[in-house]
Amino acid sequence: MVIYQHRAKPDRVGLVLAAATVALLAGIVVAALTGLLDHVSLLNRWAAAGCELAGGGLLIASWLRPDARWLLRSLPILLVSVAVLVGLIALLLRVTGTVTDPYPPSFAVWVFAAFAAIATAPFAASRRAEPLRWRSLAALAAVALTLTGGFMLIIQEYGIWPTVGDVVGHAGVIDGNRAQEYLAGGSKSVPGGVILALDAPSTKSHFHHRKGVVFLPPAYFGPDRANLPVLVMLVGAPGTPINWLTAGGGKAADDAFASTHHGVAPVLVVVDQNGSAIGDTECVNGPQGNAETYLTVDVPAFITGTLHLRHNPAQWGIVGFSEGGTCALDVVLGHASVYRHIVDLGGDARPTLGNARHTLTALFGGSVAAEHAHDPTALMAAHHFTGVTAWFAAGADDPGRLAVARRMAAHARTAGIDTHEFIGIGGHNWQFAGNAFIRVLPQLCGQLGIAT
Repeated sequence: MVIYQHRAKPDRVGLVLAAATVALLAGIVVAALTGLLDHVSLLNRWAAAGCELAGGGLLIASWLRPDARWLLRSLPILLVSVAVLVGLIALLLRVTGTVTDPYPPSFAVWVFAAFAAIATAPFAASRRAEPLRWRSLAALAAVALTLTGGFMLIIQEYGIWPTVGDVVGHAGVIDGNRAQEYLAGGSKSVPGGVILALDAPSTKSHFHHRKGVVFLPPAYFGPDRANLPVLVMLVGAPGTPINWLTAGGGKAADDAFASTHHGVAPVLVVVDQNGSAIGDTECVNGPQGNAETYLTVDVPAFITGTLHLRHNPAQWGIVGFSEGGTCALDVVLGHASVYRHIVDLGGDARPTLGNARHTLTALFGGSVAAEHAHDPTALMAAHHFTGVTAWFAAGADDPGRLAVARRMAAHARTAGIDTHEFIGIGGHNWQFAGNAFIRVLPQLCGQLGIAT
């Protein structure tokens, strides 16, 4: 009887601690979903590293048992299986073209730690000899901490979701009837710009796409809305349209410019050129859909028809990051009668899916002529572009695309394009893109006709 009481106490303590841990995690999730944590930054490297270290320590602690069979056979088999799974996922992402850019080797460590915690937690929690003791709690906490830490470290690499609010989709987007009210001018008092869930329909192209968003500066609600300049914003692959206004700081940059120019700033029209989060059309018409027609026919029709803005190529441009940068260059060169301003941030030299044969087949349906017609270098060698401006930039830690930016800038100057180039901060991520857009915007606005 004494032995039973002695063993029950740790079990009860473990149960209470486990329940408290689960309740804390549930509370954090609820707080995030209700917007209480919207402005909490996920770009704190120390917090992420702390989660990983704590999670790793607890994970190892949950493994340490006086059980030779577990330590010498079961655990190694589980860990080798997890390592193989992580390797296969990385290979699959590369082979399918879902991820074509290099990423830090440390990614494998973070993902392995999280998967290892998930794989071994059931064994820690179900040992009949030690029901729900401290190892169970350690395993449970290790799952939460390794997942959180790895998620935060990956976010810091790419900057795609800077805050908790971005993760859960709290971007302040106005939709439904209220969006239509703003569009109709029913809301007269607009101290800052607004993001409306307005999407360009694919009437002519029939291109399958995700919903876009529009940022309207304060001047849009004044008498001279029709003459505001327009910037079509394109994210890369993978990515979602709202990334440009949140992770890329598009809303904050445009609002800041408007605040010092009597509410006047470009209208930002963020559209989806890829069809899915991992799609990659490179903005051409081909087997993946008529993305080029969507951008050059449907989107302009939406801007003039729904947003009631005047089409003036001298006041219209395309800003793109990564694949979006490649699109900005290629689309404007091919359709200078629609758009005249290029902001190519970290783009490639030509539309590509990495492998030359795959690119020819998947993007151009095997047509060498179509591929050549979308080669920016060939276009700039064959034509002189009057009235076109271009910005080329890449991050200091992105040497491959920095070389591309310099090469494209040289070709652009030869083709008569008013060309600017610079080296941005960081690597191929949203931190670079956002900082570059802030840097470009004032002078770009001057080129768009806004008195600066």
